[in-house]
Parts: sequence; C-alpha cells; structure tokens
Amino acid sequence: MAEPPRARTTAAQRQLAGGEHARGRGHGAEPAAVLSARAAARRATRRRLLNAYLRETGTPVRGTGSLRIALPATCGELVVEVVHRCTLGHHDYADDTSVPHEEFVAALLAELAAGTGHDGFELAAQIEESTARTARYLARARPRRPAEAHAITRHAEQSVLLGHPFHPTPKSAEGFSDADLERYAPELGATFVPHYFAVARELVSQQRVWPGPWEPGEVAARVPRGYLPLPAHPWQARYLLDRAEVTALIREGGLVPLGPLGRPVYATSSARTVCDPGFPTAWKLPLRVRITNFVRNNPMEHLRRAMEASGLIGTLPTHEGFGVLLESGFRTLNPDAVGPDLAADFAVLYRENPFAHNGEAPRVLAGVLEDPGVLVRDVRAAGDVGEWLRRYLAISLVPLLSLFEQHGVSLEAHVQNSLLCTDGGQPSRLWVRDLEGVAVSSQAGRPLAPGSPLGYSDAEAWQRLCYHAVTNQLGHLVHVLGRYSGAGEERLWAVARRVLLDVPQAGRLLAMPTLPAKANLVSRFTGRAERPLYVEIPNPLRETR
Repeated sequence: MAEPPRARTTAAQRQLAGGEHARGRGHGAEPAAVLSARAAARRATRRRLLNAYLRETGTPVRGTGSLRIALPATCGELVVEVVHRCTLGHHDYADDTSVPHEEFVAALLAELAAGTGHDGFELAAQIEESTARTARYLARARPRRPAEAHAITRHAEQSVLLGHPFHPTPKSAEGFSDADLERYAPELGATFVPHYFAVARELVSQQRVWPGPWEPGEVAARVPRGYLPLPAHPWQARYLLDRAEVTALIREGGLVPLGPLGRPVYATSSARTVCDPGFPTAWKLPLRVRITNFVRNNPMEHLRRAMEASGLIGTLPTHEGFGVLLESGFRTLNPDAVGPDLAADFAVLYRENPFAHNGEAPRVLAGVLEDPGVLVRDVRAAGDVGEWLRRYLAISLVPLLSLFEQHGVSLEAHVQNSLLCTDGGQPSRLWVRDLEGVAVSSQAGRPLAPGSPLGYSDAEAWQRLCYHAVTNQLGHLVHVLGRYSGAGEERLWAVARRVLLDVPQAGRLLAMPTLPAKANLVSRFTGRAERPLYVEIPNPLRETR
C-alpha cells in the first residue's frame, strides 16, 4: 500500500461519504436506484473505518455539521460532515465523494501505521476485498420479505449484506473464490447439499450432552456398517480430499467419502452454520476460510467449551420469552489418531433447531437492523416505540442480566447470535445461539472443574456480557430504532434506563460510567484479532436522566 502524498494528507480537507441506509433497502428501492452498489459499498466501508477510528481514539463527536479529525502521527487531518450523531458512535456522514476512496483509506491506515509501528499492507488488501464483496452482495436483487415462517428466518439470515458496523473488513472471506461466493455465500442466497464422510467407529471422537437426531434418515441409510456419518461443507470437503493425510485415511479404510447426501441446506449469516429448515438439528461446520478475523474450523478447545456450556445452561431455570439454542454434541476424528489440526477441520457441532416444527419465525437481529424500514413498520404496527422497546428489554437484556447475577453465566449475545421472534410486531421471544463464547464468572458462578474453558474472572465475564449484550446488541438496536422511527436515541435510552431501574440485577450496569467496546480496527491492524483490545465509551444508561 503506497502512503498518500504528505502534502495531500496534510493540506486537503477530506470529505467522507456515509449514510449506508440511504441505499434504500429498508424502503423498498433497489440499491441502484439511489447509487451504484460499488459506491454504496465504499460508503459503508468508509463509515465503518471512520466510526471505528473515532471510537478507538476517543475522538468526541458533539453534534452534526463539520468535524475536523486530527491525524497527529502523520500531521494530517480529515474533515467530514456529520449528518447524524449517535450516542454510541454509529454516526452518519454527508454523501460527498470529493476525496477518492482509496486516498481516504490510505490516510487512515497511514495514521495507524505511524502510531503503532505496524504496516497496513495486509489490512489494506483485506479492506479492498471486503468492499468488493459487499458491492457484489448489494448489486444482487433481493427478494421481498416472505410470509412463510421458515422462509422469514432464512431471509433474515441471508440479508446481512454489510456486516459489523465497527469492523474494518466485515465481509472478507479469504479462501473463497468468486465462483465459491456464488455457490456458498449466504448474502447471495446460497443453498447446497452437504457432503458426507463415513468414519470408522474406532476413529471417531464424539460427545453428546443432549438428545436429538444428528442426521436425516436418508443419510443414515447410506452409511456402511461399522461407520458413522460426518457432514462437511462442500468447499471443505474439496479442501480435505486434496490433503495427503485424508487420502491415506481413505486408502486405509478409516474414511469413506459418500459425496453429496440429503436435502439441500441454506447457509446462515455465519456462512458455515447450515440449516435444513425442516430438520430439528442445524450443523456448525468447519470451514478453512478466514471470515473477518478467524479461520472458521472447530478446534477441540472450542468443542469442549460448547459442550460444557450447553450442559450447564440446559440445567438452569428458563426465563419467559428467552431461550438458548443448545448444542447437543460434537463429532470429529480422534485427534490422538489424526492430530488436532485435522480433527478441527472435520469437527462438527450439532445445534438444536426447534423452529423446524414449533411454528416460530425468528429473525437474526443483524439482518433486522440492516433493514430499518421493515423494523420500523413492525414497530409502528405494534404501537408505541417506547412500549416496543420495553417489551424487547423484558426478553433480552433483563434475562441476560439475571443469568449473570444468579448463575455467573455470560452469553455472547451480539446481534449475529440473537434471534428475535415477534407477534403482531411486538417482541415475543429472543433466542441466543453459539455457546463457544460462553464465559462463567469464577466469583459469581457455580464451581467449575479445574481447567474448565468456561472459567473467567468476574471482571472478564462481566466485560464480555456488557460488550455483547449492551454495546453491541442494545446499542445498535437503539440507534436504528431511534433514528429511523423518529423517536430519537436519547428518548429510547431514557426508556431503557427507566425499565432497568426496576430490575435489581441491573444495578451494576446502571452505575457504570463507561461501557466496554472492542477495538476491532486497532486489534486487526496490530494482529491482535485473537486477543482483541477494548476501549471504554460513555454509558448512556448512566448518563440519561
């Protein structure tokens, strides 16, 4: 990545385009009717980079209008026009593209490079790739929101076109070719038939913590005696079949490739968890593709964490309107026989899918929040926006706080792990999924086995809960709801505070002057994605009166 000329970086007044929701998805218009998909994707990238930079450097945004942002390490500045100020940093900017997109990105990365001592070449390429893929997703015509329950759930899962609002590369997927995207990207409506392997029983490592079927009957019927079936993503199957150690296992009879089997599945928002809407189990498949920060395989530590968390949470009292999707078990090859890396590349987590037959139509919150027009129509149909938020809190943050206060359990309830059910537009149930991110406070929780992967200090477990449930989930919801309903974010934060004042478990949260926020930009830039840095941002629940 070439550093931008110093004179241009220093002297130019740089204007930034933002306002991604102006592309019209939420109002029934095709993105091209407002601006090109490429321009919309670049706007989304610049907005994410700038908002992450402002949050992570503690640069205040006090209102709308012209904002000068100092770049002290490179002796430069950015000048942007703020058209919407958000309490938690989801700011929006004027649609002015007078400064080339590449120059804007280069200026921010040069500032980070000068301030951290790391170069930004790899991140610059990943930003470009993520932006190009976002443009591809935006250019594809989106179907109208369906009415059938299973289709509603799938539509939301496959509508997360922009991704994390404070991440520099929310749509990067290193390892997928353009042809792979057409076949497997949820944003392009991917469905496919999973590949299956038959694994000799003596080579299998598995654990089951809850009952439930793991494979359809038509798959089980094709498995030879003495073997167990193991599903794989088609991309992963191709990758595995090219590996010499897998070829050797096949030659020795420990592994039999069965090819595509069963009914088609669709890719959920994570790309690697797949769902047959009529089957009561979903599959979290390994995928040796770097999606945002990580290669998405299933190492043994993640499997143990998910099993222990699922076993614990399944024994806890339930909360009305709130549920957790349990992992019933895992299956892979024995790591003692094949090594931990190959075991991680075969390992599958089996997750309950109660929506196959219970009639509910949950929508992943990340998809809901990218389509504010539909959300606002639902809220208005249900009545007052403040009452809607009160009901939402009763099935989301209140039970999440209760779980922590009573059992020390911290769920990773960010917007991509949270599924919202509504009845007549009103929130009726929230489901949380993905238990490999569970943390249990060593102080507040029940005693854990020595060396348990769930054990965290009380401060760490509380920080994780506050970030995922408040900063990420509630903060994003209040921003979208406040801005696009016309209610205003400050009013909705005041509503949330009044609700929580009556919740004893919320006292600790309400007393905090700040909330934790992941520093995704600096963490990614400095190679700390596995151990992200956090920054502190003002807590609107404390400040709102």
